[in-house]
Amino acid sequence: MDKARSDLYKTRMVKILQRTFFPESHQYVLPDVAWTRCAFTVLRAGKVITAPDHHIARDSYPGQDILYCTAGHGFVSSEGRTLSVGRNQLMWIANETPHAHWPDESDPWTVLWVRIDGPNCAAIRRKVFGGGAPLATILAPNNIDRWFEELFGVLRARDDNVDMALNHLVAELLHLIAAPSPPHGESRLPAPLRAIVSKMRQAPARSWHAEELASVTGLSAAQTRRLFQRYLQISPRRWLIRERILMAQKLLLETDAGLDAIAERCGFCDVYHFSREFKRSTGTAPRTWRRAEGN
Repeated sequence: MDKARSDLYKTRMVKILQRTFFPESHQYVLPDVAWTRCAFTVLRAGKVITAPDHHIARDSYPGQDILYCTAGHGFVSSEGRTLSVGRNQLMWIANETPHAHWPDESDPWTVLWVRIDGPNCAAIRRKVFGGGAPLATILAPNNIDRWFEELFGVLRARDDNVDMALNHLVAELLHLIAAPSPPHGESRLPAPLRAIVSKMRQAPARSWHAEELASVTGLSAAQTRRLFQRYLQISPRRWLIRERILMAQKLLLETDAGLDAIAERCGFCDVYHFSREFKRSTGTAPRTWRRAEGN
């Protein structure tokens, strides 16, 4: 190849490398817009190999964008903070707020991404990540890769059951993000939290004051609360009340005990407190629930 042709070839290759390239790009339009009131769907998904100048910025946008970095490095601005995202990391963007994302100019990222929509996606995001940054390091990246391959296949085919398939796939993705598989036989919860959850579950009727929690975990009350919020997205008190309600439901169904007796056995101070918490958790008063579920 002569020098002129070689220079032309190099110039063309540089231009190609400087363009953002979409090896996969799929859209889906719902046949019924009411579907997202009761189930999840995917509005768009794809794979993008970014150029250094690729930059997306919006004040707000429908759905929720989830980006998974497979190579390179980039940045995401969402909910007032800018986070660095690297290989095998996944970022959930709060599309209802101003947001932006762009590659590291020195190492532009390659991203698999999906835009989901459904009932209260923001609440789901908070449930998955608690109060922390919506950023996760994926310990089993092959699982995410396989998930995207299946998603792309469903979006290409658009079979008659596509809406149910997309709802199922979104639920699978949420599980992959929220509950990454620990090594066999191990819990994803840290040892102090596992210990106190086990003790509280064995005796939900106990008061479990902060001092008792600290004696089991070996941590301060504030540290224990943070563990509950980070890993279970709930306070120790609300977790204990939930266990008491589960115990009460069992007694309502399996015994003829009165509400006073059940309230006492489950650790509630009186039947009024028991009835209030039961209805708050189930939406139904204890007597009504017993009649309805006992049939």
